[in-house]
Amino acid sequence: MNGNDKNAGQSAANHSPQETTSTEPSTETSEDTGKTIYLYGNDFVDFIAPKFAEETGYKIEAVHYGGGEALAKIEAEQGNPQWDVLMMDGHGSVRNLADRDFLLTGWQPDNLANLSELGTSYVPSDLAYFPIGLHASGVIAYNTKLVTADQAPKTWDEFFAFQGPVGHADPAVAAPAYPLVSALFEKWGVEEGKAKYAQRFKDGLHIYPKNGPVGKALLSGEIQVAALQEHNAYELKMTGEPVEVIWPEEGAPGSLRVVAISKDTKNPAAAKAFVEYMLKPETQKMLTELESTQSFFTPLVNGVEGRTEREPNGKFLLPSAEWAAEHEVEIKTWFADQNVK
Repeated sequence: MNGNDKNAGQSAANHSPQETTSTEPSTETSEDTGKTIYLYGNDFVDFIAPKFAEETGYKIEAVHYGGGEALAKIEAEQGNPQWDVLMMDGHGSVRNLADRDFLLTGWQPDNLANLSELGTSYVPSDLAYFPIGLHASGVIAYNTKLVTADQAPKTWDEFFAFQGPVGHADPAVAAPAYPLVSALFEKWGVEEGKAKYAQRFKDGLHIYPKNGPVGKALLSGEIQVAALQEHNAYELKMTGEPVEVIWPEEGAPGSLRVVAISKDTKNPAAAKAFVEYMLKPETQKMLTELESTQSFFTPLVNGVEGRTEREPNGKFLLPSAEWAAEHEVEIKTWFADQNVK
């Protein structure tokens, strides 16, 4: 990996591997190079990499990308992969990588049984990736100085029919944004989804690279209502900004965060140890207790509770990984074509 790639992460931990930390057979451990493994991903990677290194002794460096950036980097490295582990939102995109033979399959973590019933339901049959958390890629957030509670959309149909500018993040750039868009396309069907979005573009739909700028646009009044990732939305509300959050009764599009291993990793024991580390209740509990709204997610490991500030009974709209993977290129391409017109 070149120096620019390393600078993108800014999170390195250089400890020597300890054989006692691995549950792999000694023959496989000996196949590891002992060199640094590279973790590509978005939320949590800069925080979790040094924790993993400290607790296990393996060397790891986090390279922090947006979802679209991580996928593009993996594509660009096909001839010479530099990554070992991927942790990001969007099981459809990761399923797409698995279907194209980028990921290690057929390996089962020793502590896979730690997953809750819900978490277990998201494990693919080929074991190409493992779910570690679920959050809303889009709740409805509105500026209370510009929109009254009666005017605010309560459903996704009302969001698309709202008489005023609305916005959300770009599904080609922000990791949670394709889960948002794909959930709505799956809810309505692809053709009706295209029709609704085409009309919404005409009526005023602003697209921003990531959710942070969406929140800023909501505060500035450039948009009045947003489909905003839940931790961005709740952060605005909890810090006293004029923002109210609605979790539609029909459900919020869900973003499933998963962890996967490159089939080309030269350090399988270290990479597998990282997956098992993410499935530990202690790790999940640590993430839910972060003093950051990134901790707003539904843990998928038994015995770990989510943040109480969230909607306690919020439902999710979550397409199957297969559906989201099958339609990813079509939806992103169509969406980009509309967005540049």
